[in-house]
Amino acid sequence: WDNGTSISKELEEMMSIRKVAINNFSVDNIQEGTPYSVLEDVFVPLYFFHRYQTEGVAKVIGGLEYNYAVKGDGQEVVAVADKSMQQEALKSVLRTLDAAEIAIPKEKLSLFPPRSFGTPRTRESIKGKTGVSFDALSAVETASDLTLKFSLHPEKASRLIQQKAIDTDNVGLADILDELIASTINKKQKDAYLNEAQTIINFRVLYHIMNLAGHTNVHPQVNAIASQKINELNMQLMKDSGANAISAEMVKRIKSYREHPEQFKMIPSPKIPDGSPIGMSCFH
Repeated sequence: WDNGTSISKELEEMMSIRKVAINNFSVDNIQEGTPYSVLEDVFVPLYFFHRYQTEGVAKVIGGLEYNYAVKGDGQEVVAVADKSMQQEALKSVLRTLDAAEIAIPKEKLSLFPPRSFGTPRTRESIKGKTGVSFDALSAVETASDLTLKFSLHPEKASRLIQQKAIDTDNVGLADILDELIASTINKKQKDAYLNEAQTIINFRVLYHIMNLAGHTNVHPQVNAIASQKINELNMQLMKDSGANAISAEMVKRIKSYREHPEQFKMIPSPKIPDGSPIGMSCFH
């Protein structure tokens, strides 16, 4: 799935293709006489079109280029991924955490009614928290968590500490977290719908940074840097918490985490639909 001459540019291309395909999605994507409910199932592979490429690109950040070499075969044994490749990968991955890119367009939501009798949701459906109605915000939550679990994996965070120690000019964990926060929690969207979608993403970002701050199987530098970023974020949010309910809620959750870090558990996002092979045999 890590296609293209540049894996990061290929993700950019896939996101552009995904956007066009979603904008063109309509009732014409199902056959005559098919329940409208089925449109949701047809939409799922399109919505998560970028999922495997995102995984591949995220692996470049703090990644290694290596071969299972043997003495005398002339292959390079192992090398840290080039700094420019990692920076390009980060830029591409952050695009998948932008609500303007990842949220389902408002005008498409009328295509997804409650499920009709005989067409219940399955393991290949988008999971949600809104009962019978289609949950567009949970779709965003699932998609963003996919990116974050690969981008802020604890083992990757520890590799970034080692990577920065060996080459101080290379990308480090603090650099990643600064870029991430600037592109998500500090980002303002153009309308209420996208702002709500971005808020869903931002809470996932906060949870993953908290996870690094308290994780017991990482280098202590990971805990220290993640904790520092939480402290900086808390100070920033407190300035706005009097007038902004979302900032106040984030401050409250940070306070709860600080008081009882041992009780922190990552709140799970709605489970992503089953992956490859995905689809329904009755459609071509």
